Amino acid sequence: MLALLLLSIIISSSATSGFSAIKSTIPIMNQQHHHQRDAAAYQDFVSSAVDFSGCYVRNGFVTATRSVRDIDTNSRRSFVYNIPLISPSLAAPPMELSAKIKARIPSPSGDKLAVLVEESVPSDIEGKGQDTKRHVMEVWTNKGHQLAKRIVLPSTIHGPVCTDFAWFGGISWSPDETALVYSAEVNKPKTASYFAASSKEDDKEEDDTIVGGQYTLGVGKKEDWGEKYGTTALLALFCLNVSTGKIGAVENVPACTNTASQTTDGNHVLGQPIFSPCGQAVVYTGWDAGGGGDMPRRLGAIYCYHRPCQIYSSPVSQLLKTLEIDTTEDGDETVADDNFVCITPNDRLSRSPRFSSPSDGVAKLAYLTHTKGFDTHNGCMALHTSDWCMSKGSVVDGSKKVVVDVVTLPGERGDGELISGLKFPGLFFNQLSDKCFSPDGKFILTSSQWGSVVRVVSISLDDGSVKPLSFDMRDGNNRNDAEPSQQFLCFTDDGGAIVTQSECNFPTMLGSLPSSFLTDAKGGISSQVLAELPSAATSSFSPSSAASGFKAGSGYSYKIMNILPEHGDVKVDVSSILLLPDDAGNEKLPLIVVPHGGPHSATPTSFVPSYGYLCQHGKYAVLHVNFRGSTGFGQAALESLAGNAGTQDVLDVVAATRAAIDTGAIDPERVGICGGSHGGFLAAHLSGHHPDLFKVASMRNPCINIASMVTATDIPDWCYVETLGIGKYKWDNFRAPSKEENDKMWDNSPIAHLENVKAPTLVALGMKDRRVPPSQGLEYFHSLRAKSLPTKLLVYEDCDHAIDRVVSEADFWINTKQWFDKHL
Repeated sequence: MLALLLLSIIISSSATSGFSAIKSTIPIMNQQHHHQRDAAAYQDFVSSAVDFSGCYVRNGFVTATRSVRDIDTNSRRSFVYNIPLISPSLAAPPMELSAKIKARIPSPSGDKLAVLVEESVPSDIEGKGQDTKRHVMEVWTNKGHQLAKRIVLPSTIHGPVCTDFAWFGGISWSPDETALVYSAEVNKPKTASYFAASSKEDDKEEDDTIVGGQYTLGVGKKEDWGEKYGTTALLALFCLNVSTGKIGAVENVPACTNTASQTTDGNHVLGQPIFSPCGQAVVYTGWDAGGGGDMPRRLGAIYCYHRPCQIYSSPVSQLLKTLEIDTTEDGDETVADDNFVCITPNDRLSRSPRFSSPSDGVAKLAYLTHTKGFDTHNGCMALHTSDWCMSKGSVVDGSKKVVVDVVTLPGERGDGELISGLKFPGLFFNQLSDKCFSPDGKFILTSSQWGSVVRVVSISLDDGSVKPLSFDMRDGNNRNDAEPSQQFLCFTDDGGAIVTQSECNFPTMLGSLPSSFLTDAKGGISSQVLAELPSAATSSFSPSSAASGFKAGSGYSYKIMNILPEHGDVKVDVSSILLLPDDAGNEKLPLIVVPHGGPHSATPTSFVPSYGYLCQHGKYAVLHVNFRGSTGFGQAALESLAGNAGTQDVLDVVAATRAAIDTGAIDPERVGICGGSHGGFLAAHLSGHHPDLFKVASMRNPCINIASMVTATDIPDWCYVETLGIGKYKWDNFRAPSKEENDKMWDNSPIAHLENVKAPTLVALGMKDRRVPPSQGLEYFHSLRAKSLPTKLLVYEDCDHAIDRVVSEADFWINTKQWFDKHL
């Protein structure tokens, strides 16, 4: 309809041009039709995506929150699903969750629900000139049906509550459900201009305001944790009594800053807090923020799982007693709690503390650790446990046990089971689930990267054996070629498990595993589908032109390909996932190669709408390459990339690409490359190293010139470690690189091979990117344009490194598809 309207307008305005005017509108009509089909198809795929978070079981129902893209408002909407475990078909329709709700934490018994709300307070209520934001903790009782109390968290006590539950944040109930512990931002010191009038009523009155400090780093300006953490500087722990509403800081912690009034420099960031089962202590993770000697400059935290951290315990019995009293009389003595204890003093990396239920006066404390630590941004973790004495409220001396150690090479532990052709590669995940212990305390369930898939594994606390759970929520166990990725979410009340399953061509399904299957994996039905959620419309856009509709499980297929490369010292398979459209017939397909970012991450066999869009709608084969350096293939393979970025990973991607071509399904003259971050680094490298193989490129926030990036990024350690090797970054001494180091960084950069590039190149930049500064992509774009190569620049002013705002994400992928359409 819009195309016809354009046609009539152009004809009427160019009547004197005759037939030539009509002819000139035909490309416009076709182009508009093309745009509409692409937009409609993209909308179809992202509407089918199912992204779960905040899953828990309470009173016979599993509650899960689904995030849905909303293109109309450039935001994400959240919907809460309450599904009965006994009769999931009787689930009520989902309810939309207000954007004001930042967290929902059920109590251990399920009788209470803590809801953290961020709300705006009108200026006429606060008496200020503009609306202000505040956090309120709502306490719902009677199995979550009654709002019993609303407690305002005063900004005079702390800043915003940290709701980053994937890393720093955490909110936990006490075992008796009378208190909560949470992590929140430490307030900045009071500052004032040199020209501001004194706030003192009397010259003798003490005033802790720092005059002239409002622009000083560590005083009026906080030193944050880089990309995505621009508002996070120092976090402290606080306890809240849900009856009295009183809040108190946990002050017996490493280098306490809760009462600091002069600086936010140094110290530790405290997060991931949980109550001990006895209720006498809180156990938490403390990251070195300058107080431990290994962080003279705070480095980027997002996607960086190697920042020095340890696990601590702080007694809180006296603090909790103080909070139980509604008022405190003048002269009342307060008894201080004992000092904190570092539970992991000999481990460089320790995080994610979790408790089992107590038995015979003892509970188990489990956590992830790596004693030596690693310089790369991710790595294989060990699982340790210690005994916790319920009567003393502390760890039992000498009770530490290594349940699963770090694995150097797949299969070295002797575990015989193969997943996707790979023996057990070690534990590769970032946090344990909140309730990861089986009800009998005999094993832990978790999800771990295992080659190119994510699998649910059962870890015996007796002998440390790791058993991948074999189940398939689609068509029983008759699909021998299926390689789904699966996640453990939480336990049910009867000892079963809530899990998800996803595949490259099938969105996430929610399901359950019976307790009998978890204990012996014999007989009966191994899994039950609780919810296969329908698509959720992402916008009001509804073109008249039909798009190729997405139907789960059809339209394209996938398979895992493993090759053993000849180059490199560590001989571990390079694993790839090849997506192929169904209706190609005998025609050879154009190929888009997609190396992942990180570089120490991996692409699993999960549903990602953008790649399904390129494959089914664009009719492209898509190849995800998990080169050596990826997670899920052992620590040696991961660390083999350090010092070899730009060489080993480049050769791995080339080898995987040639293996895909050798299948006979790929047209070797129509191969393109697409990647973001380190994937963009590889896309630029491959365009320069192998210009006759990779004919077209699309890249997001690519690293182009490491020598110019090293002093501008929030992760200078990446520049040293990936180009110079392990041990080359001095954690206790921040400095600029030497001339020799700078030369090596240049040599390992894509910019060194610019003269060889022939590929038409699309560059997308998030202008708020602190990880790979936009100047990197701009340098590449201007250099290519000066060579008169077809080049296009996409500028997203409000995006950071991920370019994950809903509209920007959509714009990039539609542009990418059309760029390959035009040039490949």
